[in-house]
Amino acid sequence: MENFQKSQNGHSFLLDDEFFENFTSIHTRKNYLIDINQFLEWVEFYFKVSDYAKIQRIHVIKYRNYLAEAGSYAGEPCSPKTVNRKLASLSTYFKYLVERNYCSFNPVSSVKRPRPEVKSPTNALKKEQVLEIFHEISKNQNSGPLHMALLVTFFTTGLRKSEILNLKFKDYQRLGDNMVLEYRGKGGKLGKKLLNPTCIKALNDYIEWMAEKERAHTENDWLFQPTRNPANPEHLNKPLNPKTINEMLERYGKKIGLGFKITPHSARATFISELLEIGVDIYTVAREVNHASVKTTQEYDKRRKKLLESPVMKIDWE
Repeated sequence: MENFQKSQNGHSFLLDDEFFENFTSIHTRKNYLIDINQFLEWVEFYFKVSDYAKIQRIHVIKYRNYLAEAGSYAGEPCSPKTVNRKLASLSTYFKYLVERNYCSFNPVSSVKRPRPEVKSPTNALKKEQVLEIFHEISKNQNSGPLHMALLVTFFTTGLRKSEILNLKFKDYQRLGDNMVLEYRGKGGKLGKKLLNPTCIKALNDYIEWMAEKERAHTENDWLFQPTRNPANPEHLNKPLNPKTINEMLERYGKKIGLGFKITPHSARATFISELLEIGVDIYTVAREVNHASVKTTQEYDKRRKKLLESPVMKIDWE
């Protein structure tokens, strides 16, 4: 058992490091650690409980209610999705503790989960708006090649943020007459993404720019690197900060006068929406973006919302 000091996490519980190491994703381990520590700190503070064996179902129920009422960092209610995720993290951890005989039962398993909220659609852009962003980037004389290569990759591949930020130069490969990106998707699965000529040009221009700047761009170097690092100006061969992408998209969105917020997922939604708009069948699109279910892909189908294009008027009842 690894002891996480109370001064660091605000509770006296010991956390079993083996549980966290069993997850291959650093991101997953970090999120589990945050969710579990938050509950343990809460239950010790409010109920003076510092032993796993003394945690009861009622404690988890009250914690669920706390999350739903004021559980966010700003003291606002957590969304049903967030509450469900936190309870799922706890349930997985307590199941492990039962297996290791640290407690006799899982107090989370029978706690009722909140009903999922109705999803609001991700803001997808029209093709014309995407082209406006590309035009705006072309005016950037300093980090323009990086921004262009990065955002063109987002909008023309539909890859997730983590999949793009973890790319290295060796992942940009030739496959016969085509160029592809080899990426690691959810669950650590390797995949290859065929690249559109627009993306190939943007990436080649960026690589040429990296060479001119005498920046590290050998096969094991990070593909997308920051242009500056205030903490260590000499250390630029590292992946981009995920927040940088959000800020970049928001900045270019404001420059072209978008009236809504866009995120990296907006680029993915745009990619899916455009494929559906030009007539690619939904099953092919689902495979292209690695959706486990075609129902997920349907959430991006703007055609379903076009009432005047309903086929109902094509039936002649006279």
